[in-house]
Amino acid sequence: MRLKNKKTDALLVSLLLFSLTSSLQLITPAQAAEALQLRPGVVFNQDTDNGFPITGTHLADAKIEKGKPALIFFGASGDLNTNRQAKRVVEIYNKIPSKTLKFILVDVDHPLSQESKSLIKTFYKGYIPYEILISHNGKESWSQIGEVQTNLLRKKIEALISQSDSSTTHLESDEKKAESQDQEQAKVSE
Repeated sequence: MRLKNKKTDALLVSLLLFSLTSSLQLITPAQAAEALQLRPGVVFNQDTDNGFPITGTHLADAKIEKGKPALIFFGASGDLNTNRQAKRVVEIYNKIPSKTLKFILVDVDHPLSQESKSLIKTFYKGYIPYEILISHNGKESWSQIGEVQTNLLRKKIEALISQSDSSTTHLESDEKKAESQDQEQAKVSE
């Protein structure tokens, strides 16, 4: 098809490219928040608003992925308790391999994505800070409003990861058993 006008041709090409790139963004796999660190200037003895206390990459990814446990941290800018808990979350982030736990950070006052807004509607209890652990099957495993000591939070996370690992091991074992039974049945049929 030949169009009569160069402006129309350019507009159609632009719309097509926009449509293609938008579609690609929808199928891009989710990435957990990474490179987490405390925002420079965060204070732990008074409420001052320097922005959300944790910085990093992929902070807008708030998608819960089936098969991977997650820690959701709800907080807000300028809140003393959020700042202190953010320090603990970053400490734990630096000790837990990111492939075993997805870190999701939600600023309740300024959500970065539609997924963040959805998590607020689904899980947020109205108080900050608020931490929630999501199991590998997407269900709430544990939660607590307020500050949580690092050791307690780490123990809860390690138990969740251990539970997730054993569930995955059992699932793989069940799959192998089913495969063996199928092979045995195929031999009997021959």
